[in-house]
Amino acid sequence: MILLMIILIFFICLLLGVPVAFSIIIAASIPIIFEPLISFTQISSVMIESFSSFTLLAIPLFIFCGALMNLTKVTDDLIYISKALVGKFKGSLAHMNIVTSIFFGAISGSSVADVASLGRILIPAMIKAGYSREFAATVTAASSTIGSIIPPSILLIVYGALAQTSVAALFIAGIIPGILIGLTQMVYAYIYASKNDIGSIDNKELGLTEDEQLSKVVALRKSVFPLSLFLIVIVGIMSGVFTATEAASIAVVYVFIVAFFFRKERNFGEYMKVTWKAVIDSATIYILIAAAALLSWVLTYYQAMQPLINFLLENNFNPLLFLLLLTVLYVFLGTFMEPNSAMLIFVPLLLPVMQGLQIDQSLQAL
Repeated sequence: MILLMIILIFFICLLLGVPVAFSIIIAASIPIIFEPLISFTQISSVMIESFSSFTLLAIPLFIFCGALMNLTKVTDDLIYISKALVGKFKGSLAHMNIVTSIFFGAISGSSVADVASLGRILIPAMIKAGYSREFAATVTAASSTIGSIIPPSILLIVYGALAQTSVAALFIAGIIPGILIGLTQMVYAYIYASKNDIGSIDNKELGLTEDEQLSKVVALRKSVFPLSLFLIVIVGIMSGVFTATEAASIAVVYVFIVAFFFRKERNFGEYMKVTWKAVIDSATIYILIAAAALLSWVLTYYQAMQPLINFLLENNFNPLLFLLLLTVLYVFLGTFMEPNSAMLIFVPLLLPVMQGLQIDQSLQAL
């Protein structure tokens, strides 16, 4: 009964236009307003304590790192590398968009930063090459979501903190699915380009300055910065040398050094802009985390998920079927809700169920 009340209040708030985080807080708070044993001090304590995880400190650091990378023009570097790898294929621009998104996601963990960086360069170039405006925007948006799976994914960091599981293990689990999604998108892009007879595009039309003949040499030279950053972040985390938070801290310092001393980006106003943007983006996620923590605490206090868990276990519910239904649910939620919001709402709801069905935590996260 409590669970149905929370879900109903949440969707009513959404329909009234209340922001997602506050909809969660209102829905979770209503059942305990009339509970004499719970004070609002406890509610605020639960929400504040949700920020105390050292792992969650990686979120603003990775967001700040992604924002700083825009000052280093790393997007141009990644485009050169992608052009050297897939520039000769049919539909090369769409392939470059997807491959660049994989690279960008692997060093920033942010799909928002991905779209902002790639969109300004590749969408106009794709339109000029003959792609429809809709297809160009869709490829950029769809490929940017790979950054939510490819490590160091901010979503996986949040999930690891909420589920109290190893972030490094989640990162390892995200590599192959992320690459497979990218390959699937490239297959579709190839079919689209072949059907519409779309060719390649040269460096000048892409807005890149280096001569076409030197493209591979330039790509090799320009790969030094992003490749070294990738090694610091991913290899460092997966080898156990750094935690996700330590790797994010080192990445921020490294990107700042490259931007300030090597790329000569010394406009103080630009640094203030990217810092402020990182603060806003981080605050948005932290509010959602606090709301999710409150929801999880309320569900645990009332044992609201226990009847559902008992029902599934008593009827020997197939874990694979449960995951399939969960996938369909997330596809539906994705039509009107951001991934961060959807995950933070349903992880507290579904985590006890998946643990009851003995589903592996890495599989749960993906």
